[in-house]
Amino acid sequence: MQTVAIFQDYANLDSASSSNGCRINQAELLRYLADDAEGRYLKVANAYVPIDPRQEHARDGRIADLWTSGYIVHTKVGTVAGQSYKCDFDVEMTMDMMKTAYELKPDIIVLVCGDSDFVPVVLELRKLGIRVEVASFDSSLSQLLANRCSGVISLEALVGQEATSV
Repeated sequence: MQTVAIFQDYANLDSASSSNGCRINQAELLRYLADDAEGRYLKVANAYVPIDPRQEHARDGRIADLWTSGYIVHTKVGTVAGQSYKCDFDVEMTMDMMKTAYELKPDIIVLVCGDSDFVPVVLELRKLGIRVEVASFDSSLSQLLANRCSGVISLEALVGQEATSV
C-alpha cells in the first residue's frame, strides 16, 4: 500500500474544468486519485481556494463541499487588480508540500494543477524519493511540468464519469 498526499490548486482546476464544460465532483476526484482498491491510501488532501475580495462569500458552498469531501481547505482573500483580482497560492502550496514530505513522508504527492511554476518543488520532492504525480486536464497541463514529474493523471476520464455538467 502506498500513501498519497494531494495538493489541489482550486482556481487552476476550476478554470480548466469550466473550459472542458464540466464541474468536478470533489469527493469522486479524491477517490480517483487515491483509491484503496488500487493500493493508494489517502493520507491528506489539501485544497487552496482564492477568495474574491469583492464577493467574499461567493464560494462558501464550494468550500463547504471541499471540507465535506475530505479536504483541508486553505483560503486567502485576493487583492483587486483592475476588473479582476489576484490571489496566488504557489508559495503556500510549495511550503506545505515540502512540510508534508518531511513530516508525513508520503510515498506519492499528487499535484492537482498543470502550472509549470511548480517544477522546482516537483524536482525537490523527487530528489527526496517521493513520487510526484500531476493530475490535470490535458489542455491546461504545462508540457514542462509533465516532463518533470513522475507521472501524469489525466482528468479527461472524469468528464464522462464523475464530473457533472456545468
